[in-house]
Amino acid sequence: MAWYSDLQTGTRMTDAPTPARWTYRSFEPDMAAEELPRFEELIRLWQSRRNGRRVPAWRDFDFLDFKGWHGLISVYEITYDPFDWKVRLSGTCVDHVFGQARTGKTRSELYADALEEEEATAFYEKACADQMICLTRGPINLQDRDFHWVEFLELPCSDGPEVATHTIEAMIAL
Repeated sequence: MAWYSDLQTGTRMTDAPTPARWTYRSFEPDMAAEELPRFEELIRLWQSRRNGRRVPAWRDFDFLDFKGWHGLISVYEITYDPFDWKVRLSGTCVDHVFGQARTGKTRSELYADALEEEEATAFYEKACADQMICLTRGPINLQDRDFHWVEFLELPCSDGPEVATHTIEAMIAL
């Protein structure tokens, strides 16, 4: 999988084959929030908590900060060597779209049979290691479930190390 950068916008993208038409983009933490208008409010909130750091810590946020987004927010705990994540909190709307309660489950439990699992995992591992904001967009087409196009915004948080230890994910159904 190759990566390329758009020097004008500061985004990094992958040219990985995406048969399901998923797109993966990453942005520097100081990106212009208005570049992603559907998520502008959340990006501004996240940026306001950086306090001179590359990314804020998860402890810098309160549940009430996400008013209006509660059902659409998930929080992931990130681990490395090997890279994985565990869902610490999954919004009710997110659970509905995926047709299952996701809180407490790991990446391998949730996405073992996903078509693009390898490409998506490589993208997220690099993005978490580099503490980048991510935007992914594509179809969720689960058996016996309604088809949905969705966008996910990933906001990295770090409790000390130079890598993301958590991400705050917001989902919008398109």
